[in-house]
Amino acid sequence: ANPGRAKAEAAARVEVDGTQISNSELVSWMLSGNDKDVGTQHKSSLQMIHSPKAPLHFKPGTLTLSHANTLAFCYADPQVYRGHLQQGGGRDGSSVRVSYSDKHKLVYVMLPKSGSSTARYHLKNDFDASETHKSLQHLSFEKNGDMYGVEVMTFVRDPLTRFYSQYEEAFVRTAPWEGKKNTRSHSSMPECQPIMSTRTPSQENGTLVERFERFVREWDGLTPFDVHLTLQVPLMSTSDGMALHMTQIYNTTDAKNAWKRIAEKYGVQLGAKGVIEGRSYPRRFRSELVSKSIQRRICELTLLDYCCLNLPLPETCQGNHYKGPNGEQGQELSCQLQRNRIVPGIYPSK
Repeated sequence: ANPGRAKAEAAARVEVDGTQISNSELVSWMLSGNDKDVGTQHKSSLQMIHSPKAPLHFKPGTLTLSHANTLAFCYADPQVYRGHLQQGGGRDGSSVRVSYSDKHKLVYVMLPKSGSSTARYHLKNDFDASETHKSLQHLSFEKNGDMYGVEVMTFVRDPLTRFYSQYEEAFVRTAPWEGKKNTRSHSSMPECQPIMSTRTPSQENGTLVERFERFVREWDGLTPFDVHLTLQVPLMSTSDGMALHMTQIYNTTDAKNAWKRIAEKYGVQLGAKGVIEGRSYPRRFRSELVSKSIQRRICELTLLDYCCLNLPLPETCQGNHYKGPNGEQGQELSCQLQRNRIVPGIYPSK
């Protein structure tokens, strides 16, 4: 019924040894390192690895790789994501702020609005950890390195739902009417009004959602004025856009069970509190009122996280709702493999 779509779907599949496989399966195979017959690696895959003219496109969340394994092949282009990388510290990975348990040889990397309050609580109270700075450079984890034998973990969150919390946290923390010093970003932000104040009772009638949507439409997605607006991947990357050493990345959607597995692995008895609520104020705008077009815009702004953490797009963001890199209409959000590195299929644009 749709020849163009059928042609695109056919192009998204590659024949290897007479078997039709999807791009996602091929990318997963190429990056997994599980091919036992390395000496006869498929010529077509080698050409695609080394050819910048033939990137492989695939849908977010469709690789058969873990979050951590996918991140290891990520590239957050500093020319594009410099603002996010700078919020992450602009570092070389030699001194990253973490929670560290010397007793259990366990590091937790802090990602704001991704279950960090719960993680910091458990690390401190159940794993005898303290907050410090450690090297997460890959060399540090090799034999005879300072971090040899240490595991590095964190939690990530669906970028769309995380964005709602990011927005509120950033504006409340830096709001001038709250007595904060950082007011430089608010002069051009009409969404930032005293109605967001934590001290003033209010009831959402759509006004806050309207201001939130205006912010999303006008923000370029590349210049976060507060660390709470930073994407997750840059917080786990060096200033040149390469991923830090990460052993295990869990998802906040299954945080309770994840913490049970972590506790069992290290023989730790978790405290009774369980999941800690980090928010000290109620959500002010009703996210269920946010329009589909704005939700799709957020997915576009946060595509780096979806691609590099192998997270599936929300149903609202799936489909031909976007413009391609050259302005083509009716495109899907996709990721691509370029020179053995995972990057977004498109970059944020105003």
